[in-house]
Amino acid sequence: MATSKRIFLMATGAFAAFGASSLLLRRLVRADDSEATRSSAGDKTLPRTPSGDLGPFYPVEQPLDTDFDLTRARENGPRARGELIEISGRVLYRDGTPQANARLEVWQANDVGRYAHPGDTRVVAPLDPNFQGYADVRADATGAFRILTIKPGRYPVEGTFERSPHVHFDIRGRQRRLVTQMYFDDTDAKVLAQDKLLQHDMWGRTNPLPSTIFAKLQKGHSTLDASARHYQFDIVL
Repeated sequence: MATSKRIFLMATGAFAAFGASSLLLRRLVRADDSEATRSSAGDKTLPRTPSGDLGPFYPVEQPLDTDFDLTRARENGPRARGELIEISGRVLYRDGTPQANARLEVWQANDVGRYAHPGDTRVVAPLDPNFQGYADVRADATGAFRILTIKPGRYPVEGTFERSPHVHFDIRGRQRRLVTQMYFDDTDAKVLAQDKLLQHDMWGRTNPLPSTIFAKLQKGHSTLDASARHYQFDIVL
């Protein structure tokens, strides 16, 4: 486990100290999850959203604009390249209680799989100056949130596998914090199966993968932009 994680962090140019702090946070969150799961065995509660790493590309410097629209680097500016999507959902406790005013930090790669981060130096995958790539938003009184973004691209890791399209979330409620990675339910199963980091992060729960990691494509289009496809992703702390 440590070897595969170290290879990934080195391949993406992450600093060792940052990787260690990210892994420590994940261990603390996962230990808390395990304890809560044991204490509520047999209860009719919602399954928790699996925890994950901050990853090597958590923004070192936040963009000037951090609102819900990741598709523009500035208000009324040109739109980023790529497939336009809305991601909406609710932040909930396991008993279904909404997490009013939960804070959500969101970050991701652009449409060709490049992060606006000094550790991502792949010149073959160009940056998009119009892509905000990060948001810092609050859920409303019912725990609901939504963002407008671009579907992230895949990117290679040391030439051995590719990361599946995914979006990072750091969610902070009143009493709990969750770091997770969201995937898309319409991603080809072969792409998910070859993603060694995804397989590693699920701690053996890979056949099938937990449904709670997937944003589900909706039949209706976005109300934020009629041309955007709409994905639903509920987060359970």
